[in-house]
Amino acid sequence: MMNFKRVLRWFFCLLLYGMLSPLHAAPIINQWESIKATYFENQTIEDAQEHIVLEAPEQAENAAVVPFAFKMSFNDAIITKVYIFTDANPILLTATFDFKIPQKSIDIATRIRLEKNSVVRVIAQTENGRSLMKAVEIRTPGGGCGGGEMKDEAKLRASAGKMKMRLHSPDEKAARTSFILNIKHPMRTGFERTFQGYYAKAWFIQHVDFLIDHKPYFEAVLGPGVSADPYFRFNLPEEEYSALQVEAKDNEGKSFKEIFHF
Repeated sequence: MMNFKRVLRWFFCLLLYGMLSPLHAAPIINQWESIKATYFENQTIEDAQEHIVLEAPEQAENAAVVPFAFKMSFNDAIITKVYIFTDANPILLTATFDFKIPQKSIDIATRIRLEKNSVVRVIAQTENGRSLMKAVEIRTPGGGCGGGEMKDEAKLRASAGKMKMRLHSPDEKAARTSFILNIKHPMRTGFERTFQGYYAKAWFIQHVDFLIDHKPYFEAVLGPGVSADPYFRFNLPEEEYSALQVEAKDNEGKSFKEIFHF
């Protein structure tokens, strides 16, 4: 007679495999042809394997909150703009970072949503007209664009736009310091169902302007593919500064502003 524990273990393995196998069997959505035709028609997109480093989980634990970071450095070019595209999402363009002070090196981290297994790609544009891309595949349980929790509306609106910032350094000897910013906001995609069964209207932060000592540093243009309560980690310029000013605006026209002194 087969040992009961062995049967139980065998059954559990079959169950686990049955739950995971559809996830791994699902295709990775790749929409590059559509992205190229819509956003970069007649442009040459170079491979940036040597210039861009992407940090992302191979398997996301939570489709609604997927950590995503990238670093890039160019010795012979100045970076003016960076795009993040998520191929499987209803809205392909997740975020755009437009640098008012062009950079030779950038280190950015955020959190995004994934609707399905997807290619996530970063495209950098330089001052001399080059466009360079690097992409990564991320698998996900799915449903990140429609799984937002519907909380008390009055409390959500009362807290929307509140910001917290803290300085961050990878180590004590690091030459460059970065900051971590959190903005309270549900970042509704328009695919969340209410308890009454209808879809809640899309409501998300669209623009975030960052100023160093009142001088424009860069602008982030966001879509609902950025996770709720947006998180950003950015490297700061190497020169001296005394304050970081953050001005955000959502798609309903509401503005939020904070000044953080160092």
